[in-house]
Amino acid sequence: MANLPSKHPNLTLHLVDRSLTPLITSSRSQPQAQSLASISQNAIGVYETAQRLGLGNPQRVMVEHTSNGPVLMHSFLNPAAEHSAPGHQNSHVAQRKLAPIGNYGIRDPPYTGAGSGVQVPGEPDGMDEDAANAPPLLLSTVIAPGSESVLDARRATSRLERVGKEVQARWAELQQ
Repeated sequence: MANLPSKHPNLTLHLVDRSLTPLITSSRSQPQAQSLASISQNAIGVYETAQRLGLGNPQRVMVEHTSNGPVLMHSFLNPAAEHSAPGHQNSHVAQRKLAPIGNYGIRDPPYTGAGSGVQVPGEPDGMDEDAANAPPLLLSTVIAPGSESVLDARRATSRLERVGKEVQARWAELQQ
């Protein structure tokens, strides 16, 4: 697990939990670590936004530039999503239709937060003890310097996902 960054020296690798605690990182300096934390925080924002919009649990996000710029890959490892079969989401998610952007007034937001009766899919409601002991959401980030490294970045992403799932499995074993 610890030697994963050394297997991909031309890539930036980062595996964190929802609180941005690094489990694996190839960061070599404080500024680089802060940048990776910021990128991870933004990715978690994307994940939460997709859930609030009723789009389900995103699995991956990839950002690729046309001019051979850096390639960024995020993978979201949600153990709750792993246990639910495809097509068996909560009924309020599966049947929800999205309103056009701008269809909400200032006093009528689409999501009003805690206490509104709307629960983000895959999120614990705070009352379930099993959810409190569930393995955490993990986020893997791989940054390649350019499109010529995309294949290597995909391999590294796959390896980080396997490591993350192993961490979650061991977490679940320890909680039982």
